Amino acid sequence: MNNLPDDVETTLPYGSYREPLTSDSAGWQSLHVRINERGTYEDPLEIPALGDPAICLLLNRNFQMDLFSEGRWSGTKYPKGTGVLTPAGQPRLLRLHFKGQRNFAVLRLVLPQKTVDFVAQEVSKPGATLPSIVGDIPFLDDPVITSFSSSVVTALRGGAPDFYAQAAAQWLAAHLLLGHSRGVEWRQSLAHQRISDPRLIRVLEYIEAHLSDRLDLRVLAREAGISPFHFAALFSKAVGATPHRHVLHLRMEVARSMLRDTDKSILEIALICGFGSASHFASSFRRQLLQSPTEYRSFHRQSRDKFVGL
Repeated sequence: MNNLPDDVETTLPYGSYREPLTSDSAGWQSLHVRINERGTYEDPLEIPALGDPAICLLLNRNFQMDLFSEGRWSGTKYPKGTGVLTPAGQPRLLRLHFKGQRNFAVLRLVLPQKTVDFVAQEVSKPGATLPSIVGDIPFLDDPVITSFSSSVVTALRGGAPDFYAQAAAQWLAAHLLLGHSRGVEWRQSLAHQRISDPRLIRVLEYIEAHLSDRLDLRVLAREAGISPFHFAALFSKAVGATPHRHVLHLRMEVARSMLRDTDKSILEIALICGFGSASHFASSFRRQLLQSPTEYRSFHRQSRDKFVGL
């Protein structure tokens, strides 16, 4: 862990660096909490591997960030309160796009691996062992974690003891290991350059351009120019998901973004995302995220409002 004192500011090769909040000064040992602010710079940012899993949540309202993985860059726009979950022992290479913003601010929570191991053992069912491995999630959008992290920061600023940090760390480990929230999602890497078959590239581009249209198997197979059976097998093998699941994933991505960032009605969003009615959209949304669209919008906005004060 970096043991810089509170409110430190240093000039680094990639710009100014400041930590206006850290749990070190409070004597917390069970959960490490920091707010980092970095000034503008152009070079890629190397984040060294930690011995423990870490969650980084963006405090900027919207920020474009590229992650380097599997030999290529993948860009994502991160709204405030979303972020990255990095497993223990994994470094990160980032490329930041400031676009008029003066800094890059994140809230970082580092969860001791020993706590993850303990929780995995405690919550395992008889005769089965729950793996104590926190997965790599390059796009973490979990309103529960967003709100919980805000509460942790409030408790830290209020002088809460390490006992609070211990309880918070155990809850966070259980939440991540058990997957109680369907809001924890992979931003699936489906960049077209990873897929060499021009028929599938054409279909992927068609899907993105026609999310509001009917996109059943026959329509997509016709766009690829092959039989539905052959297309379904080819698509699933190359993309890692069935055509239906991929279309639903993209529609939910767009719907969640619009619920967070626009004032469009539920019906408008449903039609834009290819659902025939608001009720169909709501039932599909609830199956995927265990919340209604209205609950998701309300909860996410409340969480975002809490983050304004961080």
